[in-house]
Amino acid sequence: MSDTRLVFVALRVRDLEASARLYRDGFGIPVQEGQPPEPHAEVSWTKGAYLHFALFPADGGPPTTNQHVGFLVDDIESAHVRAAAAGAAVVHAPRDEPWGRTAAYRDLDGNLVTLTQRARPLRVAGVDIADGGWAVVVLEGDKVVEAYRCERFAQALRADVEVIAVDVPIGIPESGGRPADEAARRFIGRRGPSVFPTPVRAVLETPTYEKAREAALELTGKSVPKQAYSLGRYILEVDEYAHEDARLIEVHPEVSFFELGHRPLLPKSRADGWAERRRLLEDAGIDVPATAQRVREPDLLDATIAAWTARRYALGQALPLPDGHHERVGAIWR
Repeated sequence: MSDTRLVFVALRVRDLEASARLYRDGFGIPVQEGQPPEPHAEVSWTKGAYLHFALFPADGGPPTTNQHVGFLVDDIESAHVRAAAAGAAVVHAPRDEPWGRTAAYRDLDGNLVTLTQRARPLRVAGVDIADGGWAVVVLEGDKVVEAYRCERFAQALRADVEVIAVDVPIGIPESGGRPADEAARRFIGRRGPSVFPTPVRAVLETPTYEKAREAALELTGKSVPKQAYSLGRYILEVDEYAHEDARLIEVHPEVSFFELGHRPLLPKSRADGWAERRRLLEDAGIDVPATAQRVREPDLLDATIAAWTARRYALGQALPLPDGHHERVGAIWR
């Protein structure tokens, strides 16, 4: 079968100069003066499939009319403002269509010109506590496009992404334990102790560990592990945003790695545990950077697997712990 495809589109126009100006300034098509012998305006796209577009003067003959040409743009809202300001006749403002958000116009000869927002690959982020700050990994498709450290969680929220998965409890209990913590411990089996019970809010807000232990004993009948209490400032920091920012979900790296690998992994305190996690991510098609500035390997891997779960959540594939949980808050997603 021959590979026959379109490579050239030309319109005949009544006013070459005015039409070229409208296509260039109004529709954002970078047409330039064409080569002799015949006066015309043209542009060629050579990245990907080649296509040549040109405007030729009608020279007393009939112009091209009632045809339809369409172009992709990065930002349809700003493209619409530009087109309207250049005097394009608006057929309809940007609106959602099955093929993408699209606006439509008439050129000077009555041809329909549509501008459609270019589809952007799904972008998500994973965030993990990292040596007093936060490790952030931004995943676009299967590629890690950003990996960095920030000092405040609010800085991680600046990421231009659809979902942010964070390895911090979201939904602080006022009393008792969280079903999500217990379900996660059961899910990962022998790695279960890595899921710390989330202290109740009154314990987290206590200024010292000694006071926190006293409060925990009084409120729950049990002491609070020091490591769980030490996470309190991070939990409270995330809690400021968790209920209002609908992008935020809770994950646990060991839960996500178990979901990916279908088995508990070697301890991540060991180099072979790091290697096993990196290999799982790479086998899943994720291009993990060799290093990230100011981010240790375990934190880089944990933030990356968090982003993997964020992508599953964005695609409607993530599952909650406990099973059957329907709200964004209160579940550990996998």
